[in-house]
Amino acid sequence: MDDDATPTAASTSINLAQRGRMVELLPIVLLNALLNIVTLTFYRFWGRTKVRQYLWQQTHIMDEPLEYTGTGMELFKGFVVVFFLILVPLAVLSIAANVLLDPQGLAFTLFSVIFYAVAGFLVGMAIYRARRYRLSRTVWRGIRAGLNGSSGQYALRYLGFWVLNVVTLGWSYPWMRLRLFGRIMGETTFGDRSFGFAAPLAPLYRLFAVFWLGAVFGSIAVGVLAKSAGTALAPVLVLLVPVLGWAWYRAREINHLAGGVSFEGLSFRMQATARSLLGLTAVNGLIVVLTLGFGLPFAQLLVFRWVCDHLRIEGDLDVASILQSSAEVPSVGEGLADAFDLGAV
Repeated sequence: MDDDATPTAASTSINLAQRGRMVELLPIVLLNALLNIVTLTFYRFWGRTKVRQYLWQQTHIMDEPLEYTGTGMELFKGFVVVFFLILVPLAVLSIAANVLLDPQGLAFTLFSVIFYAVAGFLVGMAIYRARRYRLSRTVWRGIRAGLNGSSGQYALRYLGFWVLNVVTLGWSYPWMRLRLFGRIMGETTFGDRSFGFAAPLAPLYRLFAVFWLGAVFGSIAVGVLAKSAGTALAPVLVLLVPVLGWAWYRAREINHLAGGVSFEGLSFRMQATARSLLGLTAVNGLIVVLTLGFGLPFAQLLVFRWVCDHLRIEGDLDVASILQSSAEVPSVGEGLADAFDLGAV
């Protein structure tokens, strides 16, 4: 759908709004910070749950709020399981390899390759399982969302694509984004209904080619001009070219992927811009740095608001026809995501 297109008379727009306020979130953030210090960060599971409850409750679809039903204990149990069954064994193996193997030998090199491959696989699994947990604890109008797929299969694809990215100097990145995003969206459910995803790859590659080539040759040109001018800001100016180019590409990638999503006759359209994306990143970076990380919930609130402000959902949704999902839900939280610091919210 073009940006200047107007909905037809038969189409309706689904209202989406984030009504949270920083002044309301502040007491939660202060209490979480205090209790995290007192408990040596162990309270973070319950603190994260309180933040999610607030953010979900302040997110309204058709003037009806979301509900987050997860608990701090579920997150804590997930972390404990991952800590003892995955992190500790990996740490022991790493220490043993460094002590017993020659750092210059073939055995150590082979171990390092396998170790990082396993780590990459676990990161992919963590991303999928964290999303599945959060969706399973997201309720709207009494209906639960979900993610019905294999985290192992997703992790294998995630690992394979990142290896391919290294080999192709990043040129497989658009393919990776389309395939991984499409897989997650195709396995996302709301009640007994599934989302759909269909988007062409060619437009992403055209955008990526402009970004990649522009970043390389633009950085070279700026570097030469800056050096000839004798400015001390040459490194900053050279770095600025790919940063601005990435924001330009990333905004258009987000718009393209969102446009391929569908659900029960609804269409989705994202209106992200490089300027808004850079602004969001800069403000959130300052919040996190200036508050030493304790202000992360404020940054998360701004991300929620940014998505709600830029996402357009059009169509007619028959909510009454959607039944509760009978799929099994995870009993513990996203321990892997917490271990790899991937729990964005």
